[in-house]
Amino acid sequence: MKQSLRSITRTLATALTVTLAVAACGGGSAGNQGPEYTGDTFDWKRYDGQSIKVYVADTGQVESLRAGLGEFTDLTGITVEIEGADVTSYRQNLPVRLTSRASDFDVMATFPEVDGLQFAKNGWYTDLGPYLTNPGMTNPEYDFEDFGAGIRKAMTVQEQTVTILWEMQTDLVYYRKDLLEKAGLEVPTTFAEWDAAAAAVHDPGNRLYGFALRGIPYQTTTPFSSFLYAHCGEWVTDGKAAINTPEALKAYEAYGQLGAKYGPPGIAGFDWPVPSQQFAQGNVFAFLDVNLFVKDLEDPTKSRVAGKVGYTTVPRADCDAAPFIGGWGYGINPFSEKGDAAWYFIQWATSKQMNLDLKLTGWPSPRASAWESPDFKQADKTPEFTQVVLNSTETARARMNPPVTPGVEAREIAGLVANKALEGQTGDDLKRTADQQNDKLQGLLDAMR
Repeated sequence: MKQSLRSITRTLATALTVTLAVAACGGGSAGNQGPEYTGDTFDWKRYDGQSIKVYVADTGQVESLRAGLGEFTDLTGITVEIEGADVTSYRQNLPVRLTSRASDFDVMATFPEVDGLQFAKNGWYTDLGPYLTNPGMTNPEYDFEDFGAGIRKAMTVQEQTVTILWEMQTDLVYYRKDLLEKAGLEVPTTFAEWDAAAAAVHDPGNRLYGFALRGIPYQTTTPFSSFLYAHCGEWVTDGKAAINTPEALKAYEAYGQLGAKYGPPGIAGFDWPVPSQQFAQGNVFAFLDVNLFVKDLEDPTKSRVAGKVGYTTVPRADCDAAPFIGGWGYGINPFSEKGDAAWYFIQWATSKQMNLDLKLTGWPSPRASAWESPDFKQADKTPEFTQVVLNSTETARARMNPPVTPGVEAREIAGLVANKALEGQTGDDLKRTADQQNDKLQGLLDAMR
């Protein structure tokens, strides 16, 4: 039987003997300092009476988070205000607030793949390592090792743990099982096979399109990274921008061909949710993207293809398949005066129980225990999807964007080549675009030195 967080709280409260000579309202990590308390006894009530603010990008998890805040306050005595924003607005506003050294929020959302180098360079991260290794600041049942090695790597920037993920994103291919069977084809495992399958199913006269992808330049790097690595390319090689190499150009050509030949009209303008929306409407045979859409795709009130969805790992080409791994997580605002209380919130929000609760609602948990839980296994309606995600983590790489700062601009630069390929550029025209964008990416690299 699933144990509630409140039940866990009562058990912990009974088990813990608190012998601390420290004020309950103490703490704070302003200026990127570590935790103040260095004892060896953990106490959930140490910051009883404090109030913190959580500023996050709302990727769908915020309402679940709000629902548990009462239990967190019961557990800790800390009250929480959540300020959520859509991802685009959040990405624009967070750097502005950090530049001004704003201290009006304590916990922040960060996606190290995008933010990492820029935030580290500007001193916008708090190193969470001292919290994780301090037995007086981290619940002994937290179990950081429950996050797999690849996940822990995705939480680090310049060898410091700067965030704890609330999700685990990785790429995969979604496809219509019924249409693949009708075409008499096996599940493709290479990009060439997916091209052939898309061609076999593509029927624009009946509003059925072979393949969908993201098209907005900034958004394309996420799925494109799987194309890049499978074609043996890299974003940067030996300190030099590498998005105009023969390998990268083959990847861009493959991305553009799938979308330009078999994609729905307007694909070059598709924002990140649009391929899944088109698929849910029954307009698309297959699409390659992150593992965040299964809940809606399998919901018959939201999807016309519920029960018909197949899942498989990203394809290989000249090199092995290599999906990315990463996601959004919580970090501590380095300018906060309540960093220690913020850490209490983070470890609660990313605890085993909270991760399992999110997993049971369809969210891709970064904790192994959530996927292995008997509660989840019993409730799992898409075991094929589960196995594909777990298989993907074995070959995944924590690099879906160029390792260049600023991350948003680097994504825009590299993603424009994919965008132009979707618009139909090929051959010499695409090479010229790649050369121009490579020079811009190199300019950012040079500025980092």
